[in-house]
Amino acid sequence: MSIPDPQKIIERIDDLPTLPRTVLKITELVNDPKSSAKDLARVITDDQVLTARLLKLVNSSFYGFPQRIPTVTGAIVLLGFDAIRNLLLTTSVFDLFANRNRKMKQDQERFWDHSLGCAVGAKVIGNYLRHDKIEELFVSGLLHDIGKIVEMMFLPHEFSRVVAAIKKENILMTTAENKVLGYNHAELGKLLAERWNLPVRLVQVIAHHHQPNNAGSFAMEAAIVHLADIFCRALNMGYGGDNKIPPLDTQAWELLKIDSSAIDTIMGTMHREYHDISNFIS
Repeated sequence: MSIPDPQKIIERIDDLPTLPRTVLKITELVNDPKSSAKDLARVITDDQVLTARLLKLVNSSFYGFPQRIPTVTGAIVLLGFDAIRNLLLTTSVFDLFANRNRKMKQDQERFWDHSLGCAVGAKVIGNYLRHDKIEELFVSGLLHDIGKIVEMMFLPHEFSRVVAAIKKENILMTTAENKVLGYNHAELGKLLAERWNLPVRLVQVIAHHHQPNNAGSFAMEAAIVHLADIFCRALNMGYGGDNKIPPLDTQAWELLKIDSSAIDTIMGTMHREYHDISNFIS
């Protein structure tokens, strides 16, 4: 099969829906150093769904604050601008790709469970490493496989051939994608992230979570998501598209410098936090 023309891939991506206007406005405010918590709260409270969602999450067991947080401004002050943007981006993306087809919905939910596991894993590994962008690591993990959802929804016939190749040859999904499509979910995810005008760090992690060393100055973040992906597959969190655990990139492992004795603790924390947040989101 000949490799599809890259321009046609971009045109297909161009048919995808955009993020809600409110979330895009929130992203603009977060990126503006002159914005205040009141500016951000004003935009969020104009959207009743986002307001309810944010207050529900900030008061959930996932954060475990001792006192109830009654206002959007209070949530922003406690969590910070980046965390708020990332939380609202997360729930908006879940909505965006909701599918009413029962079979496809089940498949999507399994992919989302895997993505959620990877998001939690990235957060836990980031905490272990004392990384300063924990919320962004969470979103990177959540969106790392967004290209798979794109394939499922917008290339259904090609996607079914990818699935057939995985079952017949017992190969990794990326291998099957490259054989059938001539590109893979990381490339599609990168195009979508760029179209949504997401931060460069997120774009690079999505594009290079299988080869973190190619992420340039964001190799550390890509390595964290790469390891989180492997851990969540080992823990059977959701379904990544095949029944294999991707090989650990040796350069990524060397970059992270994680003591092997900490692996059991990290995976145990992942397991607990995954169940906390998956119960909330479902």
